[in-house]
Amino acid sequence: MSNLSRRNFITGGAIAALGGTLALAGCAPKGEAAAASGVTGEGAQSWTGTSNGKGGELSVEVITEGDAIARINILKSRESYGVGTAGIDILSDLIVEHQTLNVDTVSGATVSSMAFLSAVSDAIDASGMKASEWKKRDKAVPQAPEGLETDVDVVVVGAGGAGYAAALTVAEAGKKVVLLEKLGITGGDTILSGGAMAVPGNWFQVKEGIDDSVEKMAEDMIVGGDNVGDPELVNVICQGAYNAMEWLIFEGGVAWQPYQRFFGGHSVSRSLIPEGNEGSGIICKLDKRAEALKTLTVCRNTKADELVTDASGAVVGLKATNTATGETYDFTSKAVILAAGGFGSNVEMRMKYNPEMDEKILSTDSVGATGDGHLMAEKIGANLIDMQYIQTYPTCDTQTGALLYVGNMRLENRAICINKEGDRFVEEMERRDVISNAIKEQTDGIGYMIFNQEGLDATDIATVNAAEMDGLFGRNQLVKGETIAEACEPFGIDAAELEKTVETWNGYCKDGADPDFNYRATLNPIEGGPYYILAYKPSVHYTMGGLHINPDAQVLDNDGAPIPGLFAAGEQAGHKMGTNRLGSCSITDVFVFGRVAGANAAALA
Repeated sequence: MSNLSRRNFITGGAIAALGGTLALAGCAPKGEAAAASGVTGEGAQSWTGTSNGKGGELSVEVITEGDAIARINILKSRESYGVGTAGIDILSDLIVEHQTLNVDTVSGATVSSMAFLSAVSDAIDASGMKASEWKKRDKAVPQAPEGLETDVDVVVVGAGGAGYAAALTVAEAGKKVVLLEKLGITGGDTILSGGAMAVPGNWFQVKEGIDDSVEKMAEDMIVGGDNVGDPELVNVICQGAYNAMEWLIFEGGVAWQPYQRFFGGHSVSRSLIPEGNEGSGIICKLDKRAEALKTLTVCRNTKADELVTDASGAVVGLKATNTATGETYDFTSKAVILAAGGFGSNVEMRMKYNPEMDEKILSTDSVGATGDGHLMAEKIGANLIDMQYIQTYPTCDTQTGALLYVGNMRLENRAICINKEGDRFVEEMERRDVISNAIKEQTDGIGYMIFNQEGLDATDIATVNAAEMDGLFGRNQLVKGETIAEACEPFGIDAAELEKTVETWNGYCKDGADPDFNYRATLNPIEGGPYYILAYKPSVHYTMGGLHINPDAQVLDNDGAPIPGLFAAGEQAGHKMGTNRLGSCSITDVFVFGRVAGANAAALA
């Protein structure tokens, strides 16, 4: 492992201790941090309002002093950390500072924003004032950072994992960098993900005696992508994984759970899970780190419009627009890094390259994943590659398309995948594309998974994902029954057949082998109730295609030559994953190539 790390002297125990001290901070709503004290001064009064958000009931306390709002406290909320909570924080500040309810929802956190505004309106009405009149007051919008400089060393487009990695690397090199995010919140697809990161040679593997290597992970990725991905790019990811993980810990303050997971398509367990089991455990830490760097400015609500080139064709800047204020910017720079993600939320673009990916298939992706960076770069001659390869994630909400974290019972080796007929139809640890394609062949194009209380209690899924579980129960997408037959009834699943399937599975667990599908992870029986059944179907999750780059993250033109001054990282860049991405490799990719792009762009400045 000496060739992987400059800190290879750290033991697993030391890392675990370090992880325990790096609790999540940043991205929490200010109202949540403040005590709901009722009054703030003479004549102050407290009023409550309630609504339903993405995470269920949302209750607020509005403190008024006369006819003004002095403060808004969150009494009850399970909105997504760093997404819904960030949107609420932004709106709370706007309402109190400008004394108005004439505010737009925060892009990227629309559902939470609507719920928060509804709850505040409810509280204002309870106070005797009229929320309808507050909504007619002068409009308040988020403002651009004060004194925003447009002559910088590097411009980074997209404040997801790759964008933060690139921008922080530039800033740490002492260069001036601006990070543009078109949504009202940062994080991109990284903050919506589970945040799992594949790292060969990690401390869990050392402790557990798991034989792994850079070469083995690279082989898994290349084979998992049907040998279409570029081995040179794959090697950069795998070689840089350990150092990227260390950078996240020591420079970003990211903490990891005291366990790792096995993902389908990998030959061994090698995937670390961030504290909180979500990408917010990474992004919120990097956002906090960014705030501390004077040479880095993060601009939300700022959409990149056009790359600027000089007479030689080199990229020397970028035009952008503040979507909240309408203000336009002409940034000049030595380099531009495109890290704006994929195009999974752009149905028209999906169908252009893969007609099967039509509007009938929902998406797990951020609303900002619309391929803007692809189109900007293509206009100046950049080559797009592998655009037809679009991955679906198999276990997603049948109604909303959202990735189901309760579905991680499959990855915890505690659930089996079954169809409406009550039969298993695929190996649960197979590649994502294999499972997705198998689901499409089942009745109604829907799959189900069954697990029991004992299996659920063996994980932290019910605790970490309580809000998701409540929402699924409320929509009958997750059912609990004392018996298998009781759990089957709402879905119309053949209970007698499923009882046989579970009995057969339990027998395989005792025997230590699965002759039907060759299950490759730990076989855990599902014995005794209560039982749970979860419905799911595939959603668009990742676009393997993107801008063609070289190992230095330089964007290539149609002749294969680097475009001076233009770099790309993360899902924005293609030809790394081939036809299919293995789970947890994206997070590794964004932080490896994000740092590569940042270092090489900074070197030009």
